[in-house]
Order: sequence, then structure tokens, then C-alpha cells
Amino acid sequence: MKLRILRTADGVWVGWPGRAKFFGPERTAAAGGRASHDEVRAPMTGKVVKIAVAVGSPVKAGDVVAIMEAMKMEYRLAAPHAGTVDGVFCKVGELVDLGKTLASIEPA
Repeated sequence: MKLRILRTADGVWVGWPGRAKFFGPERTAAAGGRASHDEVRAPMTGKVVKIAVAVGSPVKAGDVVAIMEAMKMEYRLAAPHAGTVDGVFCKVGELVDLGKTLASIEPA
């Protein structure tokens, strides 16, 4: 398995096939930031081939939010929890980098 690592000013993203994890200071609503688990992020650099939700769509934990293609493989990115989609930040056909926020979900 290959890991991809991206360093940012806020911390480090580690991506592997189908998943990504951010390591850095915890962001909370009290601190004025959105918790990273409310976001669906690109687990690697690749092309967005489908967006399965729209702003305002209800989702359940595990529902497919977007599909990416990278290294001739398709990756289905799932909602981390139930809630309502409150933002979609990519387009079909867009090439996105590791760690880019593709959608955000307001918890139910």
C-alpha cells in the first residue's frame, strides 16, 4: 500500500487508497473552526468523476458523497456520519489534490 503525505501550515495529511487522515491541532467549533470529521476530503490527488449529493441533501453514515478516479482506480468517498450536506466544493472533471475538501456535512 502506498501512502501520500502532504504538509500544510496547519498539520499533515496522510492519504492511502480510499482514505485520508489529518494530523495536527484539533479544531473545534468553540475555537471558530469546523471539525475535520465534518468534511469529506480527497484521500489522494485524482479526478472527481461523480458528485452524488447536493447542498441540502440528507445523508446517512456511509452514503457515497463523491467518486474519484486515481491511478486507474475508482474511490467511493463516504459520509463520515449522518447529517445534511452544507457545502460542495468541487466539480465533476476537476483534478483535486490530497486533502482538498470536497464536501462538508452538518451533523444531524
